[in-house]
Amino acid sequence: MLRAIIVALVALLASPASALVISGVRSAVTAPRAATPTLAMPNIEDAKNLTDEEIAQEIFNAKKELFELRKGVKTRQQVKPHLFVHTKHRIAQLNTLLGQRAASQ
Repeated sequence: MLRAIIVALVALLASPASALVISGVRSAVTAPRAATPTLAMPNIEDAKNLTDEEIAQEIFNAKKELFELRKGVKTRQQVKPHLFVHTKHRIAQLNTLLGQRAASQ
């Protein structure tokens, strides 16, 4: 009995996120995981109606936001890491849109 409890505690400490089944007993401590919400990337359709000057301003604002995020990491502020990916993605989209417009002219 004591051995089963020790095995259950060791397994619980080794894998707290999953439901444990040890000798037929399910651990009551862990709950099933909820579905993780997916965060949507910025959509390029939002920028297709902008003028070249507005796109350049959006690129500047996105680069400024990226700088602020990096500064937040360096000053140990609480930063949402997914915003790095979203901001870089937005900058790439806007640069692509500018390049496509320049190539078509």
